[in-house]
Amino acid sequence: MIERRVFLLALLCCTLFVVATGLAAAQQDVLKLDEGTSYVLNLETGSKQTYAGFLGSKQFEGDRLEFNIYVSKTGNPILDDYVLELRTNLDNPEWKFGDEIYHAANVLVWKGKDAHDALVPKIVLSGDVPKPIRTNIKEPGFESYDIRGIGEIGVYVELTVGTTKDGATLATIIQKLEPAMTFSSTTEEIQDAESELARNLEDARGKLGETDLAEDIRRLAEEGHPGWASQLSEHYKELSVQAEPPPLTLYVLLAVLLGLIVGAAFVYVYVSRGGGKGVDVSQISTELQDTSGRLEEKSGSLTAISTKFARSEDDEKRSAARDLLKLRASLNELSNEIRTIADRLKGVR
Repeated sequence: MIERRVFLLALLCCTLFVVATGLAAAQQDVLKLDEGTSYVLNLETGSKQTYAGFLGSKQFEGDRLEFNIYVSKTGNPILDDYVLELRTNLDNPEWKFGDEIYHAANVLVWKGKDAHDALVPKIVLSGDVPKPIRTNIKEPGFESYDIRGIGEIGVYVELTVGTTKDGATLATIIQKLEPAMTFSSTTEEIQDAESELARNLEDARGKLGETDLAEDIRRLAEEGHPGWASQLSEHYKELSVQAEPPPLTLYVLLAVLLGLIVGAAFVYVYVSRGGGKGVDVSQISTELQDTSGRLEEKSGSLTAISTKFARSEDDEKRSAARDLLKLRASLNELSNEIRTIADRLKGVR
């Protein structure tokens, strides 16, 4: 009786060991991706990049890419029912696994003990970068509509170890080979629109600061409307130029000039009407002559500002340049009048 119990206990332990071994094998990685050896070819340009260097890159719509992926075994137990799923969203995909060639977005390979015992062959995938069409974009007030827009989309190449019941799809997932290949589909036009938008908003930010409108324009591009966003950013930049206040130095300069003019006139009227007895009129006259000279110097600064505005591509600034030149001419006339006042003061007794 005791011997029978010992036998049953030993049998139970062996069974538990086998089950535990199977569960442990199911949870262990059985394949590994060789990033250092794997590489990607652009069949349109002939360029070659490492697998790691290609991750997260931006690729142009329609380019034909070829992925050469090297996989090896880790040494952990491989169960007979394991398979390897190859999956991508590239257009017109062609997989090559050993001597077999497949034309499908996802296929199951590496089936059976014989395949598991052999070396894992190099995996070659060629396919076209899909059009950067983003679906289900957000349109304020129209969230219930299925709207299609333009924007960078994610492209992937995934390798997954698992089991299957129907021979076509995975029933369970054992291991996802990492890092999965992910990159973005784009176009030259999208890149140009994004660059133009960034430049326009940065120029406008320098004049208006950060605004809700600028953020809305960015969101418009991010959510599938790069053309409209780029065009609106150009209009926004133009508005920022029109709304930009004149330079602070111009305000200060005009205030100084106005003070000189008013001051000179006040002194003349005050002295000529008998005020300021005992005042050295000759000294005042000399100072007014100096004031006239400084006024001419200050008005010369208007020439520098108007020249800068005249070189601008903006019509408003070029118009301001013409007005500033007219103002400078008027100031020169006023300078001459102040000089005349100075001369008259010499005759005041």
